[in-house]
Amino acid sequence: MFRLFCIADYQPHYQQYSNISCLDWKQSPELTSGNCTKYKYGALRCFGNWKNLQSINDQKYRGRLEDIIFCGWPERVFNPVVDLHAFPRIKSLTIEYSRMAHIFDFPEMFYLQMINISWTNLSHIGQRTFKKIHPLRIVDLRWNKLIQLDTPLLLPRAFEYLYLSGNPWNCTRNLKWLLIPEKASYVADRELLTCGDRKFKDRNVMTVMHYKVTLKTACQSHEDLRNCSCSMHHIIPKTHMPLYTVNCSHLGFYRLPAFLPANTTMFFANNNKISDISPLRNNIHYRYVVDVHLDNNRIESIDVLEGGYWLEHFRLLSLINNKMRKIPVYALDNALEDNANANLLLLSMNPWHCTCKFAMRFREFLIKYGEIMRDSGNISCKYIQDGEEKKSKLMTITREDVCKPKDESKIHVLDWVNGLLAAMILLILGKLGYDYYYYKNYGRVPWIVMKLP
Repeated sequence: MFRLFCIADYQPHYQQYSNISCLDWKQSPELTSGNCTKYKYGALRCFGNWKNLQSINDQKYRGRLEDIIFCGWPERVFNPVVDLHAFPRIKSLTIEYSRMAHIFDFPEMFYLQMINISWTNLSHIGQRTFKKIHPLRIVDLRWNKLIQLDTPLLLPRAFEYLYLSGNPWNCTRNLKWLLIPEKASYVADRELLTCGDRKFKDRNVMTVMHYKVTLKTACQSHEDLRNCSCSMHHIIPKTHMPLYTVNCSHLGFYRLPAFLPANTTMFFANNNKISDISPLRNNIHYRYVVDVHLDNNRIESIDVLEGGYWLEHFRLLSLINNKMRKIPVYALDNALEDNANANLLLLSMNPWHCTCKFAMRFREFLIKYGEIMRDSGNISCKYIQDGEEKKSKLMTITREDVCKPKDESKIHVLDWVNGLLAAMILLILGKLGYDYYYYKNYGRVPWIVMKLP
């Protein structure tokens, strides 16, 4: 009944057969035999097969047959050249509730005005499938498995309405032509199309395509982003706000782009020659970019980010294989303390130089934020020990490795003092023992006692 409502304005004669639609067709007694049933006004309905079609396919009946309804088409393929050969004068064709997954292009036809293919496994429709049906005016392709239609269908001049809703459209593909009135005006239900892909599931197709076009225009309008790749990676369900990704990797950039489209939250600039990251602190376009990937660049310091908004709100910062030797550990620690959003900070493959003070602070920092610093086990550090430069994993370095001076004696001053005190105690105890022995055996008291008043 839903199908008939959409075509009622164009084909009033089809309303005569509303009682022979495919709704509840599996309860029909004809299903068990797979037969076709004739109706007056030149209509034919087949249930799951058409075993008796030849017996009822007389010349007179064929001449006035106008409507064919296939409920449960038994094949996975529908070939109009073969399957409609016996019905050259039909005006409407319906295929519903079928496992049919593929349809061949229609041959040249001069009477067919309406096609309804619904509730099937049809996943692809060719651009030229309906081109040769000259009087065609309505095509209903709702509730199938269609996922893409990269270009508009080629349709005859008299065509009026195309219905496409109810299909799991893949919105990562190119459906932008739906936004162009001269190309998509005949898609009667285009505002009802929804995405079925994992990325944009249940989002409105027109909304997704609108955001894609807006993003493409913004990226192409700025010189810094002409060669970058811009894409939409998410739409927030409640607010329907789009979130964008800009990828400027492998482009030989010496600096970060001065412009990013609004709502950009992920930025990639890996494998470039960037050394200055100050835009993360002072460029408004980076304020809400929460994920930044800057691997394999020439960054020597992140000190410029200290105390800024971005460092206290970022989610991911990857600086693998840059030129950093030291970082402001305390400043970074304070920023992470206040940043509940921080999820990942990657700093491995940098030429870290470990002095005693920095190494111990950095090591404590890595231990404290182990869940965020997921590459901490791969962070290596250079340090001087016994006049030689060494390199070890920071997590395995001890205080003795980096904090002992080059010419430091093996015996410390305190060790000398402790030894002297121990010797004096032993001397005193020995003298007391000596005096006690002579007093007990000879009655002689120590001379110092005799001198006391």
